[in-house]
Amino acid sequence: MNKREDFMNDFETKYFIQTRQEIDTEKRERDIILNFAVVVLGALGFAILRNDKADEFLLKPYSFMFEISVLIILTSLFYVRRKKLQQISDRWFTLHRMVIRHFNEQQAAETMEATVIESFNKGRYKKKDLILNFALSSPVYILLFISAFGFSCCMTIRILTPIIIIMIHIIISLIVLMTKMRDPFPPLLSTGEP
Repeated sequence: MNKREDFMNDFETKYFIQTRQEIDTEKRERDIILNFAVVVLGALGFAILRNDKADEFLLKPYSFMFEISVLIILTSLFYVRRKKLQQISDRWFTLHRMVIRHFNEQQAAETMEATVIESFNKGRYKKKDLILNFALSSPVYILLFISAFGFSCCMTIRILTPIIIIMIHIIISLIVLMTKMRDPFPPLLSTGEP
């Protein structure tokens, strides 16, 4: 069968199972963070809809501070999700290294660990969070434009101010959320041994 070793030893087997369980726990925690982001946005919407003077507030220049704060909170939550994803990827890289140690190249390439590592390398999970970040931020983007119309200045400033804030948010989100997932281990030697 071309295995380097017939079986994983007892410690490796327990370690493998425990690491998979830790991955599941981290994934649940990432989902909780996403739920919290949705709650933050829902609370914002509820506060606006329930307030009789919301339209007056949104047309005041200081409402920008509130809207920018919401963007910071949302992006911070996605940053925490990104850090959780890094912890998850470290565990997957560890499991993948264990699989490589025990199976030949073709067998190792056909495991879930190899599939997940390939997805990390292609940025699949990061792209999802980036899209979710922008989707959840889009109502705030709209509020920025509404607030800009309360400015007592020229139309150019009213249009450029929210565009500049949105562009800054997009750039910061790209920098924070799209950093590459790295293998925490040194490259494998040509023999395939760690």
